[in-house]
Formats: sequence, structure tokens, C-alpha cells
Amino acid sequence: MKPATAFCVGLLAAAALRAQDWAPNLTLSTTWNDNASNADRSADRIAALQTQADLLSTRRFDFGSSDSVSPEVHLATEWWPRFARLTTASAGLAAGWEHKFGLGALAPVVSVDAAGDLVLAEEAGRRGAAASVTLAVRQRFNDQWRGKLSQQFERLDAHAAVYDRRAAQTTAELSRDLDDVSRLTFAALWRAGDIVSYATPPRPDLVALAPVRQTVDTFRRPLTAYSIDAHTLGGRAELVRAVAPESALILAYEYRDSERGPLRYGNQLVSLTLVHQF
Repeated sequence: MKPATAFCVGLLAAAALRAQDWAPNLTLSTTWNDNASNADRSADRIAALQTQADLLSTRRFDFGSSDSVSPEVHLATEWWPRFARLTTASAGLAAGWEHKFGLGALAPVVSVDAAGDLVLAEEAGRRGAAASVTLAVRQRFNDQWRGKLSQQFERLDAHAAVYDRRAAQTTAELSRDLDDVSRLTFAALWRAGDIVSYATPPRPDLVALAPVRQTVDTFRRPLTAYSIDAHTLGGRAELVRAVAPESALILAYEYRDSERGPLRYGNQLVSLTLVHQF
């Protein structure tokens, strides 16, 4: 661990020990991905179900009327019923800063969040350390409409080079409150960075585009895993509905189109998520 990282982790741990009454937030989701292998050829497209559990505990510290800092503790796991080698678990710390420009519900808010996680995986090459920084601006326009623009930078330093990841993603969201318990959100995203894809060998056309390659049996048959620096354009629609004072369900559909030179593939994802605030 780098000295700067160790220093930040120490500060967050100290803040966690001093804070009381942390409020855990549990997110459980299941997602159907029609192209979990991120394959550009139809013969290599593998559809699969993915499940995730995410536990986040945070505490907000206010500084004056405009600023706040929120240290967080984060635990997560990801499980693919058909493909056990994709199973991962992670644990880490995060911190966020938020500033509100003015008073009232219509005042714009800017935030900066930084997070670091240790990642464990069934497949040894996927183990490593992940980090991200997210910048965001939120604006409520009236009683029904609100918007958000965010920029995220992420990286994963994995044991196997093919799973290393460097990426930046811009997301624009527009939400409308349908009633007191329902909200509809539309989002558009643009991502530039590393994507791990899979193909049946031999694929001589990948030599120039993807110098980092590795033969794996992640999907229970020999495939070539390769990392490409691609551009992704996507869109998402989701409906959020409160089902209890502390719980909500989220039904979402997302489409992504990724491209690098002659390689191009799409992903369709349908998900159902339960969020519960303890």
C-alpha cells in the first residue's frame, strides 16, 4: 500500500471509530446480461444471470450550513450462478465531500467521492485493489424534475494484467417524481477505457488490437480473454418505487454499445434491485 493511501485509510478508520449511530444501507440486485462475455461474434455471446449484494455504512458530519463530509465503510459480493469463477468479494473505505450553493431545495449541490477496495475473487487473476474518484453536480429544477451530471475515474490493479482496468465515465441523469413513492429516471453515459472481452481462439485479428491476452476457462470452456481500450455509449431507464418507509424496488433496463476499431458489441441488461435502509 502506498504511503498516501495508507494515510487516507488511517484517517477514515479513525473517523469511523469516533462516529456513532452509523446507518447501514443494504442493496440486493439481480441482473440478466445478454452478453456477459462481451463478445463481438454471436457464437461467443454468453448470456448469464448476475447477483450482487452491497452493504454501505456511512456517517455525515456537517460543517456549517453548506458543507459536509461522509466517511463510509463498504462491503460487497458478486455471484454468477452459472459461472462460479466470476464470483468476487470486496471490502473498502470511502469518503465524500458535499457543498450546497445557497439555501432551499433548488440550490445546486456539488460533491466529490473517493473510494478504495480490496478485491478477492474465485479466479486468482481477478484479485487486486480498486480505486475510484467521482465528481458530481446535482440540481433540482422544481417539485418534480431533477438532474445530475457526474464524472467517474476508476482503476483496478489485478494480479493478471488482462484484468487491469483504467476507465473514465461521464453520466447525465434526468429524473421525474411521479408521485410520493415513485420516480422515473433516464440516463445517458459515455465511457472510455479498458474492457475485458472473450473470444474462441484462434483470433489472429486481436494481436494488434489487444496485446494483453490470456486463455481462461471462466465460462467453462477455453476462451481467449483480452483487454481492449474501447469507447462505450449507453442509455438506462429505471423506475424506483418505495414499498415501505425504509425500502424501495428499482426496475431498470440498460443498453451499451462498445467499439474499438473493427470490434463492436452490445449489452442489454435487465435488473431488479431492492434497497433497504436500516
